[in-house]
Amino acid sequence: MKIKALITPRSTLTLFPTSKYNNARLDELASKLSTFRNVNQEIDSQARADLSMMDEIQNSFGSMYSNLRNSSSRLARSMKAGNNIWKMVGVALAIFFLTYGLFKVF
Repeated sequence: MKIKALITPRSTLTLFPTSKYNNARLDELASKLSTFRNVNQEIDSQARADLSMMDEIQNSFGSMYSNLRNSSSRLARSMKAGNNIWKMVGVALAIFFLTYGLFKVF
């Protein structure tokens, strides 16, 4: 009851523009909050897309590493098995590059 006695018609008139102002400010804050939520959702979706792309890249590098390791082990085994073949390949490559270099210069 004391609260009703403190509010006079004059004070309600002065509070009314303040409540309009507060409502306007609340609407501004609501629109800003909506904008921030949209930006947050965009960032989240972009981060998820980047994470999936990085997972794909990691899988690709993993498979490339295993393929390279297998190829190098096969190359090492073949080099141990037949030295004559590698000597002939080396000589053939040397002759090829030598003749290519000679024809390129002249």
